[in-house]
Amino acid sequence: MEKTVFNPVFVKTKNVRNFEVMMDALELNNDEGCFGMVYGQAGRGKSRTSQWYQAHNDCVYLRIMRVWRHSELEFLRELCSKAGVIEPPGRKAAAFASIIDALVKNPRPVFIDEVEKMKPGFIEIVRDLVDATGQIFVLLGEEELVPYMQRHRRVWSRTFQQQEFAPIEIADIIMYAKESTGLKLSIDVASMLHKASEGSWRPVKRALIGMVQYANSNETRTITVKTAQMIIKSALTGK
Repeated sequence: MEKTVFNPVFVKTKNVRNFEVMMDALELNNDEGCFGMVYGQAGRGKSRTSQWYQAHNDCVYLRIMRVWRHSELEFLRELCSKAGVIEPPGRKAAAFASIIDALVKNPRPVFIDEVEKMKPGFIEIVRDLVDATGQIFVLLGEEELVPYMQRHRRVWSRTFQQQEFAPIEIADIIMYAKESTGLKLSIDVASMLHKASEGSWRPVKRALIGMVQYANSNETRTITVKTAQMIIKSALTGK
């Protein structure tokens, strides 16, 4: 029997399709810079979707790192690097100007992930970049991103599109399991996994790895409800 493997794949869920619609709408506003906002609980695929979109389109993606979240210069230098600046300047004003130059010469959307890690002053720097470049900046984060942006009136007034990443659906799990492992989960098994996951991809992936291990050790491609209960419990609790 051919060995079952787990091959992480990207599947186009409803969240992904809505993300593409949002980006298309933002592109219509090509005469001035603006913000997009993507928010939702961790594990629903926000970062993975923006990285997938960036890989298939000419975009800039930057994830905020806690190690430099107190340094505006380090933030600007990192954004310089992601925008293609070969030698990011060592001064804030010069780094800011280099980002503008890079985005004006090569216009493209910019994704900034885990925005809630930023100190409040950073968002005003991003707003200045939006105004100076006329580009789309999409900010991603968890639920607290909404009030975070609303507290900054000038940022909120420039936010033209927003999307909440909804919990994953049973159909998403069935499709992902088939494409990543080849296993055809029954509705009952997928429903059980959906309930246990609480709408997040991460528990689903852990459970699927357990199902692949079970399938290989027992030379089967059938995951029964009883087997799924055992695997899901082990994957989510370690017991």
